[in-house]
Amino acid sequence: MPRFAGRPETPSHTPHRIALIGFMGSGKTTVGRLVAARLGYRFLDLDVLIAENAGKSIREIFDEDGQEAFRRIESDALYSVREMNRLVIATGGGAPIRQENQEFFENLAATFYLEVSFKEFLNRTGRDHGRPLLDRSDKKLEKLYKSRLPIYRSLGQRIITDSRKPQDIAAEILKKLSNS
Repeated sequence: MPRFAGRPETPSHTPHRIALIGFMGSGKTTVGRLVAARLGYRFLDLDVLIAENAGKSIREIFDEDGQEAFRRIESDALYSVREMNRLVIATGGGAPIRQENQEFFENLAATFYLEVSFKEFLNRTGRDHGRPLLDRSDKKLEKLYKSRLPIYRSLGQRIITDSRKPQDIAAEILKKLSNS
């Protein structure tokens, strides 16, 4: 069951914030937009917020400031939305990995983990050069992927995304929300 703090204000018991987590290519942004539209909520892609605030791309932040600096910026951006209501947020794949961010996913949002298989991840991302972590070998990417799975699974209600249309994934999330 998704976990969230406080009593929802909407009659359908929809939580104030819905967070989508998962590895790169899991469909967080696409599905998040659909869920937000169906609920009449605002949609926010955390990476877009970070890039807009920094005035440079995620790739540039990684290249110029390093991954650790990016992760600090990411944490600040995540917690900057903690008071926003009627929000669906798609996070970067690494946001849930930082221990300091896990409280957000456990207590400040209904969190769903969009699970993509490693093979499907490779097919979907196609070595997108805008994603800094894709510069790694397949072996290193698979190790990163496998290391994140237990954390994703512990934080969010699992939704399998392989071979599914984004509309069907969004419908499953909405159904789970209405049953909570």
